[in-house]
Amino acid sequence: MTTRLLDSFTSAALDEAKWQPLQVPTGDGQFWRYEDPDAQVRTGQGELEIRLPRFQLQHEHISMLDNPKHLLALQEPVDLATDRITSIACEMACENHNGCPDDLFDGFAALSLCDPASGLIFDFVLSETCVAVIHERLPLPGVTPPGEDWLHVIQSPLLTRNARGEFHHYEIRFDHRARRCEWLADGKRIYQAKLPAHVRSLIVAAGLFTLKPQVAGRGSVSNRGQGATGRWRGLTVSTP
Repeated sequence: MTTRLLDSFTSAALDEAKWQPLQVPTGDGQFWRYEDPDAQVRTGQGELEIRLPRFQLQHEHISMLDNPKHLLALQEPVDLATDRITSIACEMACENHNGCPDDLFDGFAALSLCDPASGLIFDFVLSETCVAVIHERLPLPGVTPPGEDWLHVIQSPLLTRNARGEFHHYEIRFDHRARRCEWLADGKRIYQAKLPAHVRSLIVAAGLFTLKPQVAGRGSVSNRGQGATGRWRGLTVSTP
């Protein structure tokens, strides 16, 4: 097994040469930046922490832009091995603030893997009390054909448990030859899926989200005074 640490998180401040808020195209020649103005980012002692006591960032009309609140992405993509399994993993914890931790969509921390060439997303997400897998194809302009975006959220409460600030190990495995992906929590398989497109490399990101659709006549309802804190450590990529 060959394992590489993607960031040790031992410096006194986030390494901005490695990490930047993720930007996505909006289809009009512009980009949307997932950077909440109130986010407090800290590194040290092997951990990345993103704290948002109260979510501020929102978009009134597009869910893909509204729900990620603060999302930091590694600037160097991770290539997937073509002849064996590639595993991306970390330990992750979450605390909710002024919200409902039993409602996962009210605020969660995520290990998020994105293939911008296909629009595919592979996530492990958690609130204080809930853990889930998100498998998604974003409606990226110029990438995803109209009507071919989708979103799957999978929860297995009998297999995964969580508590406030409690770390657990989350791993996402990619078998390039079989075109298969698996999500494992503390070594237990939670979900698997066939890859609908050929994925060669991934952007690795960590961040805080909601998952609330816009409401007709009201626009965004994702922010209601709640927030969250996420912590990540031991972020690695491995191949057998």
